[in-house]
Amino acid sequence: MIVQLARIVFMTAGALGGFAASQSLDWSEQTGFSYELVIFIFIILGSSIGYVLGGILGRELSSAFRRLEEQAQEFETTDLVLAAVGLVVGLLVALLLSIPLRYIEPGWIAFLATVLLYGLSGYSGVKLFLLKREDVRHRIGTVESVLPSADPMVYLDTSAVIDGRFEQIRGAGFLSGPLRVPRFVLAELQTLADSADDTKRARGRRGLDLLTRLSAGEDAIGVFEADYPEIPTVDAKLVRLARETDGALLTMDYNLTKVARVEGVTVLNLNELAESVRPNYLPGDKLRLAVLKDGKEPGQGVGYLEDGTMVVVQDGRDAIGREIDAEVTSVLQTSAGRMIFARPGDAR
Repeated sequence: MIVQLARIVFMTAGALGGFAASQSLDWSEQTGFSYELVIFIFIILGSSIGYVLGGILGRELSSAFRRLEEQAQEFETTDLVLAAVGLVVGLLVALLLSIPLRYIEPGWIAFLATVLLYGLSGYSGVKLFLLKREDVRHRIGTVESVLPSADPMVYLDTSAVIDGRFEQIRGAGFLSGPLRVPRFVLAELQTLADSADDTKRARGRRGLDLLTRLSAGEDAIGVFEADYPEIPTVDAKLVRLARETDGALLTMDYNLTKVARVEGVTVLNLNELAESVRPNYLPGDKLRLAVLKDGKEPGQGVGYLEDGTMVVVQDGRDAIGREIDAEVTSVLQTSAGRMIFARPGDAR
């Protein structure tokens, strides 16, 4: 946008300059061209020069603006506000103090003194106000701590979108806060959907289909523009985004969960939630399950609960292919998960 605007301004200036140059001399007599053709040639020449110069200057201005924007993002909002207020106050003080300088002779000395005064006053105002930034942050934090805070933004990572269980959790009222998907997560889903690997392609398309279905309605999941080009991985970008916006991450990734918590980011891990709400079976409890296959030991049958927990049924081999009532005899918790041992309910 800056490049196009600079080209328009410089082309207009070049065209006017070309027209003025065509009127400075009698070019028709010197070149043998008609008066109208001379004007046309000078306007075209001036516009062309303006187009080239505008493109060069526009690109330089655009690069400078991007560098300024990157530097501004590194500052706290409090620092920017205090610096702006300090600059305005310093310039107002310089305006008052510069009134007597207008009477200094010669005039160029008065001009230099005025410029120097404005520069020093603006710089001093910025430095003076920034000295109190820690106090301002502390006071703002104190006020925010006593005010009712809104639910934080919840950012979905790729694994959470593909899993899809967050939809049921939110529908049940256990997930508060607006759900958002950064653009770089959507790009990773699209890369998976375009993969040559059948499994990755299916997972990516599942995630895209779910986001498409949930992109409308009152509780729509919004996709917004956010990126950190200097950060190579999607996980690191998510952690920085959540940290800078005081948001939370919704994920199933174990490593992302650990890294984010080290960085001080709130993480909602769906696997941890599923593990925490699994029913606790104790010896003597009754359960009903389908025996699906043989166990490792002779006579054993193996079935699974709805949450995927393995149940080893003693003397359950004869019940393979049927549903039976079983009685829990013991529960074994391992690093890989939980395993329940049971016996047929009518066994004694």
